[in-house]
Amino acid sequence: MSASISQTLWNARIPLHITHPSSRTSPFIVSVPRFSYLALLLPRLSAFFSTPCSSFHFEDVQLRNLAVGLLVDLYQPHLPWRLTVNDGVGWDIGDTFINSVKEAISMCANSTTQADFIRNGNANQIMKMSKDHTTQLWNSVVDNDYATFSRINSRLLNAPTALRNVPVRIYIPSSPMSSSSAPSEAAAGSFKVVQALVPAVGPDRKPQLLGQALKKLMPMLFPSTRDPILAGLILHGAPVPFQAPLESLMREAAYPDGWLCLVVVV
Repeated sequence: MSASISQTLWNARIPLHITHPSSRTSPFIVSVPRFSYLALLLPRLSAFFSTPCSSFHFEDVQLRNLAVGLLVDLYQPHLPWRLTVNDGVGWDIGDTFINSVKEAISMCANSTTQADFIRNGNANQIMKMSKDHTTQLWNSVVDNDYATFSRINSRLLNAPTALRNVPVRIYIPSSPMSSSSAPSEAAAGSFKVVQALVPAVGPDRKPQLLGQALKKLMPMLFPSTRDPILAGLILHGAPVPFQAPLESLMREAAYPDGWLCLVVVV
C-alpha cells in the first residue's frame, strides 16, 4: 500500500554540506528530514568544528530558525545545500518555532497552541493535552517519528466542534509587488510573512479552495481564483493547485506546528 502524503513528507530528507569559515576541517555532510530544524545540529557541529556554533548562513544571508523544508522552499538552493555555520548572532525568535534545543518544548507548545486557537476558535484541544503528550509531540519532531506524531496530532485536528479556520502563513519575496490589503505583513529578512484567519468554508458552506482564499487576501498578486497568473505557490517543493481545498491541504501537508506554510514564486 502506498504511503500517505503526510507520511511521504515526513520521509523526505534534505542533504546538507556545512562548513565553518575558520575551520580547515572537512565539511560536515548530513541528510536531515524536511520537518527538522537546523538548530538541532548545533551541538554536533560545535563538536565537529571544535568551536561554538550558533547561526547558519546561506550566501551571506543569516537563516531564520524555520523548518528545513520551508527554508529550502524559500531560498531554492541547489542540493546538497551548502551552508556556513558560525558563532555570530543567534536565532531571531521573531517568527521561529524554536529558539534553541533547551527551549524547544515550550516554543513548540506556544506555536501549536496558536494554530489550535485559529482552527477551533479556542485552544481547548492543546490545553487539554497532558504534559507527557506535549513532550511526545515535540520529541516526535526531533526523532522524525511520524507514527507517534500522527497519533497525538490527530487529537488536535479532530476537535468535537467543526473546523473554523485554517492556520495559514504565506511567505512572499520582499522585492515583488504585494497587496496592501493583506491582513498582516512583517519584514522577515528577504521575505515578508502574511498571516491571516482563513475560513475553512465559504459563504456557500462549501470547502474554501486555495485560489479563493488567495484572491481575498492578495487580489493584486492573485487576481484569479483558478490559475497562477502573476504568481504561484510552492508547498514542500511542489506547485500547489489553486483548486485544492484548504482543509485538505492543512490535514495532509501542514508543518508539525499545525501551520500551512506557502511560499510565493513569481
